[in-house]
Amino acid sequence: MEFEFSLKTKTVVGQGSIGKIITFIEENHYNKVGLIIDQAMKENNFVNAFLGELEKANVIAVKWYYDLPFEPDYKSLDKIKLLFKKNEISKVNVIIAIGGGSVMDFGKGIATLLTNHEPALTYRGFPKGLNMSIPLIAVPTTAGTASEVTFNAVFTDTDSGRKLGINTHNNFPVMAVIDSNMTKNSPFSVALSSGLDALVHTFESFACNKNNPYTRMFAKEAFKFLFNNIEKALKDESADQSRENMLFGAYLAGVSLFNAGSGPAGAMSYPLGVVNKVPHGIAGGFVLPYLIKFNVDRGYTEYSELYDILSIEGSTNLSSIEKSQKLVKLIFDLYERLKVWDMKSKYQVDLNNPTLIEYINLLQGAFDQNPVKMLTKDGIDILSEIFTK
Repeated sequence: MEFEFSLKTKTVVGQGSIGKIITFIEENHYNKVGLIIDQAMKENNFVNAFLGELEKANVIAVKWYYDLPFEPDYKSLDKIKLLFKKNEISKVNVIIAIGGGSVMDFGKGIATLLTNHEPALTYRGFPKGLNMSIPLIAVPTTAGTASEVTFNAVFTDTDSGRKLGINTHNNFPVMAVIDSNMTKNSPFSVALSSGLDALVHTFESFACNKNNPYTRMFAKEAFKFLFNNIEKALKDESADQSRENMLFGAYLAGVSLFNAGSGPAGAMSYPLGVVNKVPHGIAGGFVLPYLIKFNVDRGYTEYSELYDILSIEGSTNLSSIEKSQKLVKLIFDLYERLKVWDMKSKYQVDLNNPTLIEYINLLQGAFDQNPVKMLTKDGIDILSEIFTK
C-alpha cells in the first residue's frame, strides 16, 4: 500500500466560529488585513459584527466587496490586485476571503499576485518556482467547492474561453472557518448548486482511480453528512445544524478531492460553464447521476459502501451490485425532490456546437480517472441524454 495524503489547513468548526479569526491573527501578528467579501454578505449581521471587531482592532488595510458578474478571470485579478499592492509592495500581510468558491479562489489569486509580479495569466495551470503567497484565511458561505481547504483556484482566460486556474500548494489557506451563520439566507439556487458540487466531489473522489484508504474515509463521511442533510438544509431556513453539516460535508469532500482527484462530471462542468454559462455546481450536478448509472451498468459495485452508510432497513441481504443499483435510484429520487431537472430549461446546451465538443474532447485525462473505461464520446452521450429529454 503506497499513497500520499495532505491536509495543511487549520480548521475551526461551529456556529459563531468566525470570531476565532481575531485570536488567530493576533497570535500570528497579522496587523494588515486585506478583506475580500462576497457583496451578497453585506447584509449578513454576523459578518458585519466580525468586521466591527476588526475595525476596533484597527487592522483593516484593504476591504473589497467581490462584485464580478461572472466567475473569476485573470484580467479581473490583474485589475483588483492594484487595490492590495503599491508597485511590488503588498499593503497586507494576510487576506480574509468570505464568500463562495469564486470569492475564495479570487483570494488565492490575489495572495499569489501580491508576491509574484507578472500578469496573472503567467501563472496559469500548475506554476512552479513561485514566491510564497500572502497567507489566506477562508470563510465559506456556501457548502460546495471546499476551496477553503484545497490548493486549487479556478480562473477563466476570457480570450481563449478556457478555465485554467492558478494551482499551487502555496494556495492552501492557513485557516478555514466552518460557520453555519455564514450560510443563513443563501438563495435556494446558490445553495443547490453548491450542494450538488459537494456531492460530485464526494462520488468522484471516492471512485476515481487515484483514491486511497484516507480519501475514501473522508469521502464516506462526506457522503453521510451531505446526503442526510441536503434536503433539510435547502428547504428549512431554521435548520442551522443541517447547514453546518452540509458545510462540514463539503469540507470533507474537498479534502478527499484534492488528494484523490476528480473525474468526468467535474471535468464536464468546465465546458458547460464556459460555453453555455451553466453554473459550475449545477453543471457537474446534472452529469453526476448519469455517470453513477453509467458505472453501475458496467459492473462497478463499490458504491455499495456508500449505500451501507445509510443503514437502510432490509439491505443486509443485498448483493453489492443490488446496493449500487439502489443507490443510483436514491440519487435520482433526491434530484426529483429537489427539482434539479427543472433547471435544465434555463440553459440552451447545443450538442452540435463544435466549441463545446472540442472542449470535451480535451478531457480524456479526467475521463481516465473513472473506475470503468470511459471515453469522451460517452460523456457527450450522457449530455445528450440529459439535455434531449
